[in-house]
Amino acid sequence: MKRRQFLQGVGAALAGLALGEQRLAAAEKKGWLMKPVETDPDSGAEIFQLTDDERPTDDIYGEQPYSPPQGNRIAVQHAASGALSGGTSILDLTDGSLHPVVTSKPKFPAFHAWGDYLYYQETVGDKLVLRRCHYQSLAKEVVAELPQTEGRLSYGTVSQDHRYYAVSVHPEGGGSKVMLFDLKTGERRTLIHRQEYHFKHEQFSRDGRNRVLIQANKMPDVKEVHLGALEVDREGVQWFAVDRPHTPRPTGHEAWVGNSERILFSTGSDKDSQGNVWTAGLGDASPALVAKTPVRFAHVSVSRCGRFWLGDATGESDVPIHIGSLKSGAHRRAVFSRTKHDGKQWSHTHPYLTADNRWLIFNSTRTGRAQVYGARLAKGFLDGL
Repeated sequence: MKRRQFLQGVGAALAGLALGEQRLAAAEKKGWLMKPVETDPDSGAEIFQLTDDERPTDDIYGEQPYSPPQGNRIAVQHAASGALSGGTSILDLTDGSLHPVVTSKPKFPAFHAWGDYLYYQETVGDKLVLRRCHYQSLAKEVVAELPQTEGRLSYGTVSQDHRYYAVSVHPEGGGSKVMLFDLKTGERRTLIHRQEYHFKHEQFSRDGRNRVLIQANKMPDVKEVHLGALEVDREGVQWFAVDRPHTPRPTGHEAWVGNSERILFSTGSDKDSQGNVWTAGLGDASPALVAKTPVRFAHVSVSRCGRFWLGDATGESDVPIHIGSLKSGAHRRAVFSRTKHDGKQWSHTHPYLTADNRWLIFNSTRTGRAQVYGARLAKGFLDGL
């Protein structure tokens, strides 16, 4: 090798190293490096702290993950703290970089599981708009203007084909309804309107039929929690066989199972209960237990492939997170979250798997301030279930 070539090679290597050090220094200055925390002695999962923000930070919710189909990024939300405003950011799992999307007074983003875009409401001047940010390019655009006279709007959900936006609306006079916005034609209509229910947790299905899973809390004392499905082409609801006499009361944590027409949900438990995680399909006379187990789960989710379910055992020490197989019924602890509930949503684990099943994402207050964590699952862990 000639001297000039050698020096050029060394120079390039040093330049690359220096650039890498600059990037690391910038990341350290912002406190956004992924930090190794521990390896679970049983599952072999390698756990990392993904965020290290001065503000409480969480992964938003687990039932319909805020993460793209590539599995390389996730959305996180920051709560205001002292002089620091809240915000919403996109975190890159490959290099730990954090990209701000909303920098003040963020609203809960819309459900759009493993989609290419993060959808969210934002106030622009005197208008309320639905915007979206592309997970990879970070390009933003306004999708629609939303009404401000119908009542308080929930966060809503966007269909997989980006055609529809469905959102629960709560008028001041009471009652609740779900409105549907056709993002292509600009038309809007009401899918259901009831005085006796409080609708929430709307989620579009991924089966191509654009059904909307809706949670209906019976008011005024929420002694009944029903789950139903809405259709975009007609008004009315089809109910799943949940709550009495089919199951104990649902916890309010539910999700679609992959691309199927079935849902998975957790419930309370009776003294003779054999489990509290169930699946149900429209038309089923009764739901099916996912696993007969003494472990009781609260926050649940389902993998994008529809093969696995996740749940946190909130009644156990260090709040372990289990992953189970919907086919075999087996489940196993993947990690201890080590979160401690403080009455805030950010202390709930809200576990989910990225689209490629490589990362288990969850929240924890293990350091005293809520942050987002990720566990890289050991090779063969999922297949072993």
